This record gives sequence, structure tokens and C-alpha cells, in this order.
Amino acid sequence: MIGAGGWRLALRIGRREAWRAKWRSLLIVAMIALPVAGVTAVAVTYKTYDVNTAEGLDRRLGTEAAARVEVQSPGAVRQGIDPEKAASWLEPDSADKPLDEAGLRAAVGDRPVLEADDYGLDVRTDKGATGATGLRTDLTDPLAAGLVRLTDGRLPQASDEVVVNAALAARGPSIGDELEIRTGESREVRKVVGIAESTTVRNDAFVAGAGLPRGESAIPAWLVGGGAFTWADVEKLNASGAFVLSRSVVQNPPAAARAADRELQPRMEAPDPADAVVVVLIVVMALLEVVLLAGPAFAVAARRQARDLALIAASGGTAHQSRRVVLGSAVVIGAVAAAAGALLGVGVARLLQPLAQDQVSAWFGPFEVPWLQVLAVACTGFAAAICAALVPAWVASRQNAVGVLSGRRSASRPSRRSPVIGVVLLAAGVASAAFGTQNAFSGLPIALGVLLCVTGLLFILPVLISVAARLSARMPLVVRFATRDADRHRTRTVPAVGAIAVTVVGVITLGIAFGSDEEQNQKTYQPSIAIGDAVVQPRFGGAEAGDAPSAARWETTRAQVEKAVPGSTVTPMSGAVFGEDGSYFSVETADRGQVALDNGGGFGELTVVGDDGKLPPAVTRSLVGVDVDAAEKTLRSSGVVVFTTDDSLVTSRSARLVVREFSEEDDQEHERVGIEAPATYVDVGDRVAPSYAVVTEATARRLGADPQVIGLYVEDARISAAAETDLDEALAAGDISSTLEVERGFQSDDYTVIVWLLLVTLGAVLMIGGALTATHLALNDARPDLATLSAVGARTRTRRGVAAAYAIVVTLLGAVPGAIIGLVPGIAVTYPLTAEGWPARDDVASHYLVIPWGLIGLIVVGLPLLAALIVVATTRSRLPMVARVE
Repeated sequence: MIGAGGWRLALRIGRREAWRAKWRSLLIVAMIALPVAGVTAVAVTYKTYDVNTAEGLDRRLGTEAAARVEVQSPGAVRQGIDPEKAASWLEPDSADKPLDEAGLRAAVGDRPVLEADDYGLDVRTDKGATGATGLRTDLTDPLAAGLVRLTDGRLPQASDEVVVNAALAARGPSIGDELEIRTGESREVRKVVGIAESTTVRNDAFVAGAGLPRGESAIPAWLVGGGAFTWADVEKLNASGAFVLSRSVVQNPPAAARAADRELQPRMEAPDPADAVVVVLIVVMALLEVVLLAGPAFAVAARRQARDLALIAASGGTAHQSRRVVLGSAVVIGAVAAAAGALLGVGVARLLQPLAQDQVSAWFGPFEVPWLQVLAVACTGFAAAICAALVPAWVASRQNAVGVLSGRRSASRPSRRSPVIGVVLLAAGVASAAFGTQNAFSGLPIALGVLLCVTGLLFILPVLISVAARLSARMPLVVRFATRDADRHRTRTVPAVGAIAVTVVGVITLGIAFGSDEEQNQKTYQPSIAIGDAVVQPRFGGAEAGDAPSAARWETTRAQVEKAVPGSTVTPMSGAVFGEDGSYFSVETADRGQVALDNGGGFGELTVVGDDGKLPPAVTRSLVGVDVDAAEKTLRSSGVVVFTTDDSLVTSRSARLVVREFSEEDDQEHERVGIEAPATYVDVGDRVAPSYAVVTEATARRLGADPQVIGLYVEDARISAAAETDLDEALAAGDISSTLEVERGFQSDDYTVIVWLLLVTLGAVLMIGGALTATHLALNDARPDLATLSAVGARTRTRRGVAAAYAIVVTLLGAVPGAIIGLVPGIAVTYPLTAEGWPARDDVASHYLVIPWGLIGLIVVGLPLLAALIVVATTRSRLPMVARVE
């Protein structure tokens, strides 16, 4: 009972003190509430974005259908509650036939059935052509209600009418226009009568209507109405090869469905320990940041309560009661901050939901608040407030009551054990990080090294502050004042400096890791063709043998490219493919050993050149180190140029070209053609070869191939990215549906720029925020001293100079050691990050390290100066006279 009464008194004093110092209390509330609000907003947004099966039923079934049936196998299948998440196929019997609509109607009885196929198709746009998602169904049927949301116009009522979404309408065909739809070689036209948004497709092109042409890749699907579709009904259709999403099974799953779901759910791989370590590390560092930023404010609050605490001690109060008074303020302010942060986070998530929706390609679900997660975040913020007040409370309970009541200030010396502990922790952190460079325990030693180094730094900071105060003896007055005041009030200064140091450690670590990873990506990047060149190829993976477009049609495409890319040289690439009847091409050495071939260029299995043996630009410009004269001499001798990844074959001078085919009669492979030929082997390394090999037309015909143009090679295709996109869409709608790819070399994407901006912004906000907080708290605490300076003749701008000096001292004392400590985990993490997965080759480094000196200079020099300028601009130069003894 006494304890409860003591806490009531402490909380009452804390509430009154918080109300008395409104601005300081508001500052602490903001420090704690903003991180709580940010994490809460992220948690709410993710929960809203994450749509489970039950929440997404209306998207997939509409509002009226009882089930959706899809046929993906001629044999029996098994499934869980949601076939997209838990399903398996059984080996079909040769007599099994896929379920059709007649079989489905017979299986479901008198239930209404509506065909609703989803598949991909090509549509014509103003720029050319693009891919779209098609929904082939009668949108006026009651079973289709809820599958689309009509925003303009009307639903299609005739077979030649369709609706499109806004994303497709913005690219050309809108209401009243005709939409050209491509299916293979045929083209059909439909009239657009409305704009409708799909419940499953958002940013991509979408078209729907009952008269859409049937797609070859469409999976037959139907919506089934009527009453509840039971688990027995589901299993019955599973036996016929159909997967079923049943509304009633999802909403009220029976025991058998839950058992099947558990059995068929894919086993989740254990999370990478390194990922878990990173998450824990981020949480711990964020919590430490909040504690250190709020710590100075509580230290000033305890300093302002020093006389009250001294009176309590003089009246017989214990140190425990004094600590409780300081902690009472933390309880009051922490509770308000946690509650305000949680409510603010929920509100911000609700307001920013439209903006967040624009950043993702899937529709959000209904607004949902994960209250348990929000409560956990709020409790963490409350705990951070208590932790931030622990050290000020402990220091306040040990103050000299007589000295405080008499108006004297005493500055304790830093503990002699503190730097020893700090050095030991630093050494342990460096050792742990060094051990982590061996990629041991999935990065755990590196994460542990970061925590040990940061903790050790916090133990060393009091000594660094004292050393800075001593070294300032010969510096200007404002610097002496700032450093000595910082030393005298270390309980206020150390947390602020520590917060800045922790921020710098994190930013430098991430900067080194990200910069080194980017350096590795750039150094190991291998262009597929010569930089500045381009290739034009059929859109769907190249033509099969015997089905390639004619040379005349390629000439039309060639003229289109030359017109769109002035100054370029466009060369048709002829090739040969052997896969139309199960045949395949291979190269063997003299001892019948099969050669490891390389082909990523997409120009067929064989590149075919004229009988003059002149190599195409796809070889001469893209592959460095090719002996062109030797290769062309080999081709003119009816030989072959072979692209391989085995450099030991480069000295070979012959090869055996073989075409094999598979026979279903004896289930064996048989050699169809085999010829001996002189050979020149080219080791391509990590480069991309246009095909397996190069032969002349005569040699290709000896192998039984009919050479034909299968693509274009474009030299000097120096066009902008926007022009490339326009030309690519135009080629897709051209005489040959093809795609253009320009090799621009290594390109840092938008993600790279965003990461660097985030690092600089995060470091600037936290460092400047910490510096401003510590500076203004210090100026508020030093009002009597500054007033005394003014009384003895100090200039009016002296206070501004003291403020600027204090900002520079605080930021430098945090930034310099933080940058030094940040090098340790930053360098350590580059070893597992940049060495993982790369082969040991002479031209590929085993480790990449980039120190971002620009970022370090900005943090160590630029931000302290910026903080000083901001402080000078926001600090009053004149103060009213106050009593020296408070």
C-alpha cells in the first residue's frame, strides 16, 4: 500500500512537472511518439495490403458465385482450402480426359454455371501493341457480379463489345474506339463500350467481355452458383482434375479440409538467420536511438527538479523515492507519447492509404488495424521512455542535497572503469566482426560486433567529452563555454552525442555495404552484346524451326528500325533450329566427349553465315578476344566456330557436329546426322554468345537445317529510353511481333538513387534533430550562465555563438567516433556480401570494398556546419535577466 501511494505521489508530481514545462514535455512526446507512429503506420498499411483468402473471395468469385472451378489436369488432383496455396497433381491415366463444361454441369446438377476464363492476349494501342489480361465471361450474368467495377460507359451486351480498364484506355482505345486483339496470326476487332476496373488486375492492361477470342494458353474456368459448395463437392470435382475455390469451405472449413490444407501446404523454408539478425539489430538500434534522443530531455527535467529532489532528501526522503519522482515524469510522458503515437500512426496510415495504393500493383484490402501489433509498438515506445529516464533518475538520486540547496553546481568526474569497459567492448566487437567476415553463423557475429562496438562507444563517450573540454582551453570563449558546459552536464550530453554516434554508425555501415555491393555489380556486369548496340527478336522466345517469319517480313521490320534509329546499321541474323521434332544439336570432340556450349543470345542453336565465312556483328562486336581471321578461315573451310565455357578446348582443331532425335518407338535417342569439321573454339567466359556455334549455309544444309532469318542485330542503336519503349511497342504491332533490347551497360536503377537519398536524409534528420534537441535543452539549462555573461558585458551575439558552438561540439563528438566505429561492421559485412556466389576467376575479385568518403565527409563536416547554421538562425540573442541562484 505504501508503494502504491508512493507511485501516486510520484505520478502526481510528474504530471504537474510535465504541465509546468509544456514545451520540453512536448519535445519528449514528439521524440517517442513519432517513431511509434511511423512503425504503427507501416504495420497498419501492411496489414491492409496483405489480403488473405477469405478477404479476397469477392475478388476471385464475385459477390454471387458459390465456387470457382479451374481445370488444369486431365487426371485427379488434390487440394487444400485454397488451391492456389495448397494443391498437388496426381499422375494422370492415359484414358483421362480434361473436364469440360458439359461434364461440369453434369457433376454440379442444376446449379447455374458461367464460363470465366483468365488468360493473356495482345491488344493494339496508339503506340503499337502490348500484352493484356483478358477475362472471357458474360459480365451481365448475375454470377459475374463483383468481378469488375464499372467506372464509365456500360457493360458489354453483344459478342463484339468489351470493356477495358483505365490503364489500357490511357494508351489509346477508349469508349467508342475499336480494340484490335491478336491471337496468333489472326486479328479480331471489338468495340470498347465501357471502362471497368478488374478486382485482380490493377496497373496492367485489362480487357473483358463474353466475345473475347479464346486464348491458347487459357485455363478453362467456370463460376458456379447455387447454395453452399461443400467439401464433398470439392473432392468430387478434384477426382475429375478440377481445382475448386469454395466460398463456404473458405469461410467455414471442415476438419477434412483443414487436414488436407496442412498436408499440402508447401513447407516453409526456415528463415535465413542473417535476416533475423538484421531485423533484431534494426529494432535494437531504433530503440536505442529513441532512448538516447529522449535521455537529454529527461536529464534537463531532472536538473530542473534538482531543488525539489534536494528538499525531499533533506526531509528524510530516500534515494529510491527521488528516483521514483523522476521516473514518474517518464511514466506520464511515456504513456501519453505511446498512446498519441499509436493513434497518430493509425490516422496517418488511413490518410496515406491512397498514396500507398498508388505504389503497388495489387489492390489493397479493407482498412484493417492489427491491434495487438499496435499495442506491442506502443508498449515498446513506453518502455523507451522509461529507459531514457533511468540514468537521469539514478544521477538525480545521488546529488548533494546541501550543495543544490546552497546554489552550487558540482561536476562529477567520469568513472575510471567506464573507458576500460568501453575499450574491452570495442575490442570484442572488432573481434566478433572480424570473425563474421568468414561468413560464419550467417552474419550473427557481425551483428553482435555492431552492438558491442556501439555499446563500447557509449562507455567511452564521457571520457571523450572530458578530453574535448580540456583541449578547448586555448579556443575562443564560445567554444570553451560549449565544451565545458557539455562536460559539466554529461548526463545530458552523453545521450545526445550517443544518439548521433549510433546514427552515424548505422549510416556508415549501410553506406559501405551498399556501395561495395554496387561496385561488385558494376565490375562483374557482363553486357549481352556490345554496349550501344541492340537486338530485335520475336516476342515469344524466338521462332521454332520451320515457323520463322519470312525474310521479306524481316526486311519490313528492318526498314522500320532503320527509320526509327537514324545512323544505325541493321544486319539480319540467320540461324537454324532443330527442335521441331524433338531433335537437338550438340558438338562433340574427337573422343566423342560432349562440349559444354554457351547460348544466351537467342539467335537459335546455330548462327548461319554466307559461304564467304564473314562473321556477323553479333560475334565480332559482342565477343572480345575472337580471332576473326582464324574463325573466318575455318568457316571458309566448311568448318565451325564453337562457343564454349571450357577454355581447355581452345587449342582443339576439330569437332563433330551431331543432330540427334528421340524415338518414341524404342524410347531411345538416335543420331540423325553427324559430320566431322575443322573447328575454332571460342571461350566466351561470362559473355553471352549469339548461339551454340557458327556455320556456313552449306554446312547447315548438310546438317539437315534450312537457314532462315530469326532476328536483327542493330549497331549504334543510341536512342533514349523513352524512344526505345516507343519503338519496342511499335515493333510489337509490326509485321513481325518482335521486341527491341538496347544494351546500355551497367545502369544504376532508381532504387540505387533512392537508397543513397534515404541514407543521407536519415543521417541528416537524426543528426540535426539530435543536435538541435541537445543544443536548445542546453541553452535552456544554461540561461543563468548566459544571463550572467550578458550582465558582465558579453555581446548580444555571444549567445548565438555559444549555441552554434554547442551544436558543432555535439555533432562532431558523435559523428567522428561514430564514423570510425562504423568502418568496423561496414568493412566486415562486405566480405559475405560481395564474395558470396561468385566463381573464382582471375578477372573477378574475391572481395569488393568501397569506402564512401563523400558520405563520410558530408556527415562529419557538412552536417555539423548545417546544424550550427540552423541553431544560429533559430536562437534569440537577447535574454531577460534572471537570478543566478534558482
